[in-house]
Amino acid sequence: MVTLAMHMIDIVQNALRAQANMITITLDERGDESLLLFQVEDDGSGMSPEILERLSDPFFTTRTTRRVGLGIPFLKMTCEQTGGTLRISSAEGEGTTVEALYRTDNPDCLPLGDLEGSLLLMVMANPGIRFRFTYRVGPEVFSFDSDALREQGIDLQHPQLVVPVKDYIRENLEALWRHRATVNYLC
Repeated sequence: MVTLAMHMIDIVQNALRAQANMITITLDERGDESLLLFQVEDDGSGMSPEILERLSDPFFTTRTTRRVGLGIPFLKMTCEQTGGTLRISSAEGEGTTVEALYRTDNPDCLPLGDLEGSLLLMVMANPGIRFRFTYRVGPEVFSFDSDALREQGIDLQHPQLVVPVKDYIRENLEALWRHRATVNYLC
């Protein structure tokens, strides 16, 4: 995984396999501390303490289609390369929260990648799932809620809305990024 957007897709896929109905994605840039908190929270089936303990082992997976699971170990590696940390909490029947903390003043910090395209892809491919996305830079915040848009009559699966919705997300993210700290390797 070479971008944070790729990690986001991977963690969301885990949540979907856990039968989540609501997935909350948060990115919180703390410029004064040179930190980025990347968090994905779901209301899926959760994990037992035994499974949770083995998640960072690349030779462990709960999937039956392959014998290795590299998503979480790669996420852990990319956090730790910047001086950050990875924390995962979960309880059976209650869901899972993945929190990756990155040092944004470290040149090993991952680029963000195509956040808007990745988010839109996940929303369009999973119409029955509520996606809440929040990106914060200091006091400035952009929020996207798939259910709120649907309640306004916006059909997020309609092909003609792909470009306008993606532009809407990108324009709001770019407006936020103008408030970033000057020493920052996120792009």
